[in-house]
Amino acid sequence: MKFRVPLIFFLLASAVLQVTVVDWLSLWGVRPNLILVAVYALSITGGEMRGIMYGALGGIVMDCLSGGMMGLFLSGYALVGYLAGRAGRRVFNISEVANFGGIFAISLVQGAYSAVVMSTFINGYDAWAAILGVALPQSVYTACAGVLMLWLFRKRLADMVPWLGLAGRRRAGA
Repeated sequence: MKFRVPLIFFLLASAVLQVTVVDWLSLWGVRPNLILVAVYALSITGGEMRGIMYGALGGIVMDCLSGGMMGLFLSGYALVGYLAGRAGRRVFNISEVANFGGIFAISLVQGAYSAVVMSTFINGYDAWAAILGVALPQSVYTACAGVLMLWLFRKRLADMVPWLGLAGRRRAGA
């Protein structure tokens, strides 16, 4: 399996943006998760196995940035990387509506996963309150920010999808 080094830089650049810029984009304490958007974008174009790898790498970065329980984001992001990779193989669509739904879904899955795991380790932690009060608003905001980011890079994403055959046709026609 060939690992693409420029794509890793895309993931790390989103981590830098997450640390530096996202605090300015906070609305009522809710921040978009740019690393999750990067994992989604890389996973829908790379498939399930690469999605797991990109998700695990993004999860390690988030674990280091969060200062919380180590491994929580690693496992959650690997899960959403797999799900996004599987969805990308089955129903890949570069439209904004499909990307909004995909980013919203994986963000909500990751938020719910984190809340359930936290409730098993922390006595008195209310998983439902965390899902409704944190994960749901963050999923909406992350999906909005993600659609904007993916719209800016939509041609690059379409070139990265090998099973559609678009990259070869564009180069041959150019």
